[in-house]
Amino acid sequence: MGKYLQLRSNAPKAEQLIKEFEDSLEGLLKQQGLPPGVAVTVIANMNFHGQDIPADIFTRLDYTCNLGQDESSVLKEVFGRIDNGKASIDRPLREEIGDFVLQYNFIRGYRPRREAKKLDTQLNAPIEFDSTGKPKGFNYTLPEIDKEHFTTRDLGGIAIDFLFNRYPFAPGHFVFVPNRKPKDRHIHNQYLDPEKDVAILEAALHYVTSGEYGNDIRLAYNSLDAHASVNQLHFQGFFLTQDWQPPFEMILEKHNGSPTIDCYFKNIRWITASEGVDGIKEFLTEMNKRRETGEKVAFNIYLTPKGIACFPRKHQGDEEYFSQLQQSPFTTGYAFFEMLGEVISPVSITELLKVNNRTDIKRRIQSLYDHLSLE
Repeated sequence: MGKYLQLRSNAPKAEQLIKEFEDSLEGLLKQQGLPPGVAVTVIANMNFHGQDIPADIFTRLDYTCNLGQDESSVLKEVFGRIDNGKASIDRPLREEIGDFVLQYNFIRGYRPRREAKKLDTQLNAPIEFDSTGKPKGFNYTLPEIDKEHFTTRDLGGIAIDFLFNRYPFAPGHFVFVPNRKPKDRHIHNQYLDPEKDVAILEAALHYVTSGEYGNDIRLAYNSLDAHASVNQLHFQGFFLTQDWQPPFEMILEKHNGSPTIDCYFKNIRWITASEGVDGIKEFLTEMNKRRETGEKVAFNIYLTPKGIACFPRKHQGDEEYFSQLQQSPFTTGYAFFEMLGEVISPVSITELLKVNNRTDIKRRIQSLYDHLSLE
């Protein structure tokens, strides 16, 4: 496949992680009996990173496995575009719209929204179990997810499993899952407790700010009612590269370190690396208390080597926001990545621009940010 992530600076541990990512993806491509969901993972990751998808992947599928609607749609679409032994499908395309970026991501458009579409999600919703003691719905303990696990790191005594993101939208996009398979039923839901989860917060922050993985590593978090799709504790990680970064990074380059950041979204909190976990705990405590007292709040967190950006926002089911979202042709919801100024569109930008001018799209992008603002 060849190396396809060009970091902006030398970082041996980052290079090693990328190699494990790439080698595992190549290994999956050669395996027999791939569950359909894992095949989608391979196809989506290769496609995002500009790699050809060999047609013989369809000879390696285990068709006895459960085939969800999204998986069926992706595989049918890819199969229909085979030519000369390869599948030719649209690769992600990024287009500047004012100060924002629209990312047309064809395969991502098939992603099942799960928890991300619910209007009544709780910040601390418990994980539900069936009669056999297994968690219901999609989660990271499922047997097929073992194939998507490409490495593990011990961070301060916390075992972190690194998984491929099944529908990637950033370079080297991975899922960072602490204690993925506990020995009992105590699977951690997608909720951060400022006291009980200190060790996990320290592990995540150290991973980004220690310098061991360079300056290009990023981790992010969606609270369960900020369009997180899986109710099991996880962060999402990716790398900045020589030719790619989300718009928010340019804002951070100009930021003077003040406690708030002024841009397209109101009241973004900035926690310096030196404030670290104590600053995150203070933010989490505030958000959790506000939700406990009945305020419909949610949040996203973005960890960078220089510090942490926190996005307090309205619940994904907020009436005005949800109404605009339902009418939007260019997004299925603003999660952490959209909060960075890059909006993932399931519709091609060419098609969007046939019926919407750039000024109108920019206005509608901004309007969704405004409706998510707590003030």
